[in-house]
Amino acid sequence: MKLWQIVGGTALSFALAGCATQHQAPPQSSPNSSASPTSAPAITGPNVSGMVNISQRVALPPDAVLTVTLSDASLADAPSRVIAQKVARTDGKQAPFSFILPYNPQDIQPNARIILSAAVTVNDRLVFITDNIKEVINGAKGTRADLNLVPVTAVPVATKPTGLGPMGNTGDTAPNAVPVPQPAPITSY
Repeated sequence: MKLWQIVGGTALSFALAGCATQHQAPPQSSPNSSASPTSAPAITGPNVSGMVNISQRVALPPDAVLTVTLSDASLADAPSRVIAQKVARTDGKQAPFSFILPYNPQDIQPNARIILSAAVTVNDRLVFITDNIKEVINGAKGTRADLNLVPVTAVPVATKPTGLGPMGNTGDTAPNAVPVPQPAPITSY
């Protein structure tokens, strides 16, 4: 599978997750906290667990949001299908973050390509994302995986034409333009 399909599928899943939680308060669980038996029920079903680390030493702001996604990337010409996803505010805590992502085994076909990815957003802007694919569950890959996040490089996008080139000609002459000679008038004798 090509990298752009995976990144596109992951970006689509983040966009859909952001739309789904637009009018709800984000969950109050933090990725570093371990749930005690008295505060939350223990996860007893099948799950994928691991650690998320950031390749750069950087302090995340308190409003950073960590998203870990388990998805089925079996179809080559379609976006990956999200099986399970966990979204949590970091609340000022720093990497590494631990996660436990429960899933329904009936959602996973025996020959499916199941991948795990993660991302960190700040103010709805993607700032860190996994740079490689971690296959889990099928093919004796196991249910434990550690993810490494790398910074997302910003690519500037032009919002209006620059005025250069044949389509962007504004009719003004450039300061260093060579004047075009005009034809001489025809005189008759």
